Amino acid sequence: MAVSSSEHRSAGYPRGRLAVDLPVAGLVIAALAHWIRDAPADALIFFAAAVLLLVTERHAPSAENALGEPVRLPGLPLIAVVAVVALVFGRQTVPMLLTVSAVGIGALVVEWREPSLPAAPRVPRGWVWVALAVGWCVWELVAFIYEQAAGGLSLTHPTMSDLVDPMLGNRVVQALALAVWVAAGLAMLRAAAAARRTA
Repeated sequence: MAVSSSEHRSAGYPRGRLAVDLPVAGLVIAALAHWIRDAPADALIFFAAAVLLLVTERHAPSAENALGEPVRLPGLPLIAVVAVVALVFGRQTVPMLLTVSAVGIGALVVEWREPSLPAAPRVPRGWVWVALAVGWCVWELVAFIYEQAAGGLSLTHPTMSDLVDPMLGNRVVQALALAVWVAAGLAMLRAAAAARRTA
């Protein structure tokens, strides 16, 4: 019996440990860092994400996971809704919490309905992005440890949250930040869907 190209791609996806374990390790470290900084709710979220990633990625894809048409994402309407909720209600409100949670859960559902990406070829100059990301994480970690040792906010070596929080006190800035966050997430979901179907 002939196997469709989508089924062939689904069956050929690797089950290597490294691609799973590195993100899981990062999430666990983030959970521990938030626990140390006395933010148990954040720590629980990061730890739960690590467990979910480990469980879902260890699950071998089956024929039912063959790639069909990608989900149609709402795009501009979703960005507008999130921005309006931020403008009307502001941060740390129940409507904002529900909206952000719905966006996150929706993104998880969209990703979980498809099997994992196959091994991708090296991206030219991809090391630049990796170096920037690692450098940012190291800077944030050093700033966090420095502030813990200093007993509070450090004006000489602040963390990213210390720099961003004052700006996010303005609802217009909140709306713009959330709009960019949703737009970036939608772009990543669409890029992942396109990559799966051209692998």
